[in-house]
Amino acid sequence: MKKLALVIIVILMTASMGFAQSETDALRYSQLMYGGTARFASMGGSFGALGGDFSSLGINPAGIAVYRSSEITITPALNFSRIETTYFNTPDEDTKYDFNMGNFGAVITFPTNRTDDNGGWQFVNIGFGINRHNNFNERWIARGFNPNNSLMSSFLEQAIREGSVGQLDDFSTGLAWDTWLLGKDEDTGFFVDMPDGMVSQHRETNASGSIREFVLSLGANYSDKLYLGATFGFPSIRYKEENVFREADSEGLSDDFNQLTYVNSFETSGSGFNFKLGAIFRASDVVRLGAAFHTPTFYELRDKYRASMRSSMNFDDYKDFARSPEGRFDYELETPMKAIGSLGLVFGNIGMINVDYEYVDYSTMRLRSSNHLFTDENSIIRNTMTQQHVIRVGGEVRLDPVIFRAGYAHHSSPYVSGVNDGERNLLSAGFGIREGNYFLDFAYTYMFYNEDYILYDIGSGGPVANREFANSMFRATLGWRF
Repeated sequence: MKKLALVIIVILMTASMGFAQSETDALRYSQLMYGGTARFASMGGSFGALGGDFSSLGINPAGIAVYRSSEITITPALNFSRIETTYFNTPDEDTKYDFNMGNFGAVITFPTNRTDDNGGWQFVNIGFGINRHNNFNERWIARGFNPNNSLMSSFLEQAIREGSVGQLDDFSTGLAWDTWLLGKDEDTGFFVDMPDGMVSQHRETNASGSIREFVLSLGANYSDKLYLGATFGFPSIRYKEENVFREADSEGLSDDFNQLTYVNSFETSGSGFNFKLGAIFRASDVVRLGAAFHTPTFYELRDKYRASMRSSMNFDDYKDFARSPEGRFDYELETPMKAIGSLGLVFGNIGMINVDYEYVDYSTMRLRSSNHLFTDENSIIRNTMTQQHVIRVGGEVRLDPVIFRAGYAHHSSPYVSGVNDGERNLLSAGFGIREGNYFLDFAYTYMFYNEDYILYDIGSGGPVANREFANSMFRATLGWRF
């Protein structure tokens, strides 16, 4: 049973050569890597008990109540991703750059008529703007000599399950049939060339996109002791991926097959909504305690996808290219709830430290559609996903007018167990300059993790490429307080 669970978990990390919505899609859009201002990023995203930064509106909405003056921020960012792969002992790597807008936001403060000496409600503040999360921009290559199986081995198994030519899938086995890569014998059934491998394989993937969240927040300050806040979040998803898979008889072992190129691409777009509540309590001049609760995000998504196949065969007259129609599918995704607890220590004008603990249970993700029951997919989610524990630690030291910052974040595995444990770590550093009503902040973040990726499914597994991710992002925030 344990071995079966490990196999299922590895399969979860596979971006299928087909286009069915899966547990992988659910996790991709549920697991947030928070983005925003350079100050927030340089402290590892650890701001739950501090507030006073626009990005905190998406973590603990009570952070808006800490503001005592209005503010506008804008944050351009440069992302650099590098992925090293190993496939059948053959190493490779690729990189991708991306320039984006990490944040744009405004907070407006409304002081009440009460004075600090009289206590009571001191400020009522509102905030609105956009934070950019989950940078999906990446490019990677896996290549090597496969002595065990081929892509057509996978297509053969699929064709046997489908049963007849009329039932072949328009986006995979149907294309192989049209380009003579898949054949059928009246006596023995479907067949392919080189089902036992001994082929050279080359896979290239190019992905782009992000999750952008528009936030609308309201907060209030009671006697500079209790800070309360609420945020309506309206995230939108844009994700695009193109895969090119090449396979060749580099040893000249087949009389019929030379090579194939299989290209598939898909694009996901959609939007959703959520609600966040938060509180910060100033227990003393030094100690602050924070707590926040996030409802699930309820997404309505649409996938668009297409595929093509080109073959090179030793035949005189055959069709060497086929293209699928464009596919579309609408579905819903419900992400997990989140709970965040925070401890902040503020040392006057010297500096501050914050620690966040975030709890989220990915086994509660759900896919839904009126056109598909998603029974199997949701069952796998329940059985293979688990609670994730996130620790974020950050701090800053003030040497006016320059402020130095650093942070660290650890994301535990969202899986029950397995080869592909999915742990992520993030290191960050930066500095800021405060002069009068203006400020300028810089941040560098470095996130790294490993995962195994099955290029296609064969029986209970498939050929695995090990991928080592390294993602660097530079941010600069320009702000104006008034």
